[in-house]
Amino acid sequence: MSSTTIRSTQSPYLTVAQAADELAVTERFIRKLIAEGDLRAVKVGARVVRIRRTDLDDLLRPARVVPRLGRR
Repeated sequence: MSSTTIRSTQSPYLTVAQAADELAVTERFIRKLIAEGDLRAVKVGARVVRIRRTDLDDLLRPARVVPRLGRR
């Protein structure tokens, strides 16, 4: 089964625990990323937080690093 087939059957939203499992990090780290604005999340109700799978994928997308010139 291809990865696109697997993804299409999964929910587009993840819990904090599911996102932590996918990244192999702690739930606390995921909550820190959300609090710092590095990972977008949707609050549903008073205590329920959901993360769009696409937002988690965007977090993992490589960024281009430009070195600073003249500083050491």
